[in-house]
Amino acid sequence: MRFFLQFLRVFFLLFALNTSVSASDSPPRLFMTIADIHFDPFVNCGWKTCPLIEKLKSASAQDWPAILQVNDKKMSGYGQDSDYLLLRFALKAAAEKAAAQHVQFVLVLGDFLGHDYRKKYKKYTGDTSRADYQLFVRKTFEFINAELAKAFPSTDVYMVPGNNDSYQNNYVSDPNGAFYHDMNALWPILIKNNLARSAMRNQFSTAGYYALTLPDQSNLRLIVLNSVLFSYKARGRNIDQAAQRELNWLDQELQAAKINHQKVILALHIPPEIDIYAGSRLKLFTFMKLWKETYIQRFQAEITRFAPQVAGILAGHLHSNWFHILTLNNQDIPITGTPSISPIFGNAPGFKIYSYSPNTLAIDNVETYYYPLSEMKRWELSYDF
Repeated sequence: MRFFLQFLRVFFLLFALNTSVSASDSPPRLFMTIADIHFDPFVNCGWKTCPLIEKLKSASAQDWPAILQVNDKKMSGYGQDSDYLLLRFALKAAAEKAAAQHVQFVLVLGDFLGHDYRKKYKKYTGDTSRADYQLFVRKTFEFINAELAKAFPSTDVYMVPGNNDSYQNNYVSDPNGAFYHDMNALWPILIKNNLARSAMRNQFSTAGYYALTLPDQSNLRLIVLNSVLFSYKARGRNIDQAAQRELNWLDQELQAAKINHQKVILALHIPPEIDIYAGSRLKLFTFMKLWKETYIQRFQAEITRFAPQVAGILAGHLHSNWFHILTLNNQDIPITGTPSISPIFGNAPGFKIYSYSPNTLAIDNVETYYYPLSEMKRWELSYDF
């Protein structure tokens, strides 16, 4: 009953927002979210040997598509990460929807590498060199970057780091290290707008977080967090100091947005906590804790203090489609998760398209698309809120 009442509350809230937007002279603007690609070139390897990986090691990233296309005969299924066929198929569908609906920008919410990437690399190559593995990972990101660039040739794409995205192991971060330096040379290429691209490049190397004013929407700011630093699983040198610096930076960004009369969209990979049983007494993420408690409390304080500035919080990581509404200081803030492209946990691959009013900056609708792997038909509209 509590969940049903909460659903009705959310429904009527969004209905009211949608009504106010439709009465406006300005048409809604749209953006897309993609999450948890988890590209895995090892999917079609045998038990012990994998000539494919040796070919990829010796080839340049630009040659990877031709090599993978010959090797991959069957698209990834449930219980597997994304092979090349699924990656290409998903991006093709996303690109078609983005073009048809005139999506203004795309957010890719982290976890680009497949699970156990380093372990599989060692297994199939016998190579324990850190330098060689780092080179292979960089080629992987160059390849994924090129695939995203082909899918969205004229649309700004903003990247978010996930816990699998590292030159080391899962959840390991190296603030000011080689990974962030290399991605700062690579990921901004996907941003076509010069000012937005420069803003990312001036900030990202620190530890994977950045903020920028969205092109053609001067009253809306995008804040991309590296929430891996806040995870209770986070590891790395000076990781707690880096997390505190990021939260201090977030406070400054939210203060600046308030002074400049801007709304903000917060994009991150790992959400702090999830409350799937939110009822009349709404609290910030009260069910599944994914961050260290001290960072949850600090983040809650920031969002509470600057609730009027927050248009929405968008996350990945959980491989599922979820949402709820935060009510803080009489402000309703939608928080949503995007389903993964990877079907490793039994979910159908999916992505989302949001619309918002350029006048009120309220997110008023979301569409979720998915592909039922077992039916092998076409991408379907799961729901239009």
